[in-house]
Amino acid sequence: MVTSQVTITTTPTLLVAADPHDQTVLLHCESGSVYVGNATVTSANGYKLDNQDTITLPLGAYQALYGITASGTNAVFVYAEVN
Repeated sequence: MVTSQVTITTTPTLLVAADPHDQTVLLHCESGSVYVGNATVTSANGYKLDNQDTITLPLGAYQALYGITASGTNAVFVYAEVN
């Protein structure tokens, strides 16, 4: 199990590192809007999390998860657990 608070900027920021096992990830957007996706995530192609949104995502083996903002910085709380 890994827990962290990650500050997201306008550059793709690693939220959850790739692992050789499947993972379950819980994200909570603390403020503003954050877009999540792979290493090439943008505000145009990412899945949008608004202020105070929470989402649970399954990640397959060797998949990493990134976040980005359209402007400024925002905080995301991360809980990741290997299945």
